[in-house]
Amino acid sequence: MKKIKCILLTILSMQLMISCSIDDDPQQLESDLANTPFVVGFNNSEASPAFVTDGAVNMYSENIVLFGGEDFSSNPSITVSFEVDQSSTAVAGTDYDFVDSSQSITIPQNSEFGTLDINFYSGVIDVDNPKTLILNITSASNSQVADSFKTLTININGICFSDIGGMYSVTTTYGYHDFLPAYNPQTTDIEIEALGDGLYRVFDMSSGLYSSGPYADAYGTGATSFDVEFTENCGDISWENQTDPWGAVVPLEGGVNAVDPDTGVITISWFCEGYGENGVSVYTPL
Repeated sequence: MKKIKCILLTILSMQLMISCSIDDDPQQLESDLANTPFVVGFNNSEASPAFVTDGAVNMYSENIVLFGGEDFSSNPSITVSFEVDQSSTAVAGTDYDFVDSSQSITIPQNSEFGTLDINFYSGVIDVDNPKTLILNITSASNSQVADSFKTLTININGICFSDIGGMYSVTTTYGYHDFLPAYNPQTTDIEIEALGDGLYRVFDMSSGLYSSGPYADAYGTGATSFDVEFTENCGDISWENQTDPWGAVVPLEGGVNAVDPDTGVITISWFCEGYGENGVSVYTPL
């Protein structure tokens, strides 16, 4: 018998994952099923949940499933015990805790699976050095453990918390526009509007050149002619599919696009592909 199980896993921090597992050793599973009508194992052999590193407690859920039995409406209650493998780098009580501290779960009578819930503490996650939690099923009442599904490796990933929305004094030094050397450099106050999940908007990335400066008078540009959305993750600024009235706007080659972690000062280096306008804009928090 070869069964395919697809289980929808909801990561309560911020993500949704679809995870499917297929028995990678059908001969072993057939052998297990020959000795007992019920064989259990983790639904997955590996998982990589990601959590925003904002200090929240995030629950992750994994299923332990039945791989055998022709009629799941008649299986007995099955208690499955597991242990933490010594090679795990995640530390209990610091990086994670089991919601049920007994380190066992129950597959209820007449059910195909039981759920293992784990709390992860996002405030200690190092985004550059993920830790791993490795779990081994050690026993299961009224059933056997499938060798190929007795181990689950969880790679605990972090996503940096982003909070750069607000008012800034922005000074832009232009590399090129049609009216140089006038209007260079230019300083104005601009709001970075937070759109959620590290996404932001500025209404005029040119620091006023398009909205109130010489381009507005000469070419009829306005308040949103250089409206740009960008993302910030772990101090890096990036964007794609953004335009001015004449073409794509891209990061300036060789330029800095980053947030200073000590001062909160943001540097954005931009280039307009249509006619070559470009500049380096420095955002200082007000």
